[in-house]
Amino acid sequence: MRNLKKQIQKEAQEISEALFNLRSKFRFPKFRNVSMKIALVLLLVFLHIPGTDSLSETGAASAMNSYKMSPETIYINTVRDKFQEKLVTEVETYITEIAPESQLSPEFLVKKCLEYETDIIFVLSQALLESHFGTKGKAAKTNSVWNVGTYDNGKILYRYKTADESLEPYLKLIKEKYLITVTNRGDTIYKDLGHLIQDKGYVNYDGRRFASARGYENGMRKLMVKMDMETSISFYQKILTLSDNDILAFFAPPEELELDYSMLQAFNIP
Repeated sequence: MRNLKKQIQKEAQEISEALFNLRSKFRFPKFRNVSMKIALVLLLVFLHIPGTDSLSETGAASAMNSYKMSPETIYINTVRDKFQEKLVTEVETYITEIAPESQLSPEFLVKKCLEYETDIIFVLSQALLESHFGTKGKAAKTNSVWNVGTYDNGKILYRYKTADESLEPYLKLIKEKYLITVTNRGDTIYKDLGHLIQDKGYVNYDGRRFASARGYENGMRKLMVKMDMETSISFYQKILTLSDNDILAFFAPPEELELDYSMLQAFNIP
C-alpha cells in the first residue's frame, strides 16, 4: 500500500504539471476525499492524454454549440465513455481468456446490461456456468447462451441466429419473472440479484428454479466472487452508475488547475 501511495503521488504530480498551464474556459467543483482506488482510476483517465495544440477557441466553441451541451456535460459524457471503454475491455479480456471461440460481443453485452441495470458479473457468471459463453453443450448449436427455454428432457423452445440475440430475452426474463415475488394476496415484491444466488433462491414468481441442478446457486456465487477478484468489471460498472455531480466531484481536475478546451479534443470530441 505504501508503494501504491508513492506511485499515486508521483503520477499525480506529473498530471498536475501537465495540466497546470492549460487555460480554463470553465471550472469544476473542488475535489472531495475519495478512496485510493477511485484516485488511481482518476490518474489512469488523465495520465496518457495526447498533445493538445490544434483546436482553436473558435472551433471548440462551434463544436460545443453544435452539440448544444455545456462544457461540463461534454466532460461528464466523455468520462463515462472512457470508463465504458475500460469496462468493455475488461469483459472482452475475460471472455477471450476463458473461451476465445465465443461469439458474444463484449460491447453489446455491456450496453444491454447497463440498459437493463443488471450486474454484468452476474450475467457473465451464469453464461460461463450454463454454456461456457455459448461454446459448449446445447448452446453451441442453439446460440442460447443462458439456455433459456432449454430443458433437461431435451425440449428446446428457443434458438437464435447469434449468441448476442439470446441476451435481451434472458435479461427480460430475469427482470420480469425472477426479480419479483407474488404473495398469496397478489402483492408484488421486488427482489434483487442477491436473492437469486442464495441457496435454492434462483426461483421465478411461480417458485420454479431456473436450473434443477443441486448447488446451482453455490456455483454462481463462487464464479461471481472469483470473477470479481480477477477483474475490475464490477468497479467500472459502479462508476458508470454515479450521478453527474459525483462524476464531476470525483474525476474533474482540482479547481486550482485549469482545463483548456483543447482537453476536449484530447478526448476525441469533434
